[in-house]
Amino acid sequence: MDFDFAVEQIKLVGHEQGYEMSEGSRTFEIFIDNHHAVAYKIIANSSSGYIQVHQWEAGDADSEGQYGRGVYSLRNYSDVAHFCNILVASAYIRARRKD
Repeated sequence: MDFDFAVEQIKLVGHEQGYEMSEGSRTFEIFIDNHHAVAYKIIANSSSGYIQVHQWEAGDADSEGQYGRGVYSLRNYSDVAHFCNILVASAYIRARRKD
């Protein structure tokens, strides 16, 4: 799998769905809402053979939260397409709380 192509597809879908992204070509965050309503950290390390996706986990009272263990391993283009579907669905059904 061409990791650069796969990451570019994730970024394109994220952009279309209104996600914000941190800087980085192979390691970056993709999220909606500054309170981490929907947030993932993407690590595309070709030496591992797959793209790791970590999901945001809320912190306890003493911390601000962090990314947890990898929840998805994208090993081929079909996996990337499935994750892009998760991005689309998450953007559509996420909680839209009023401040």
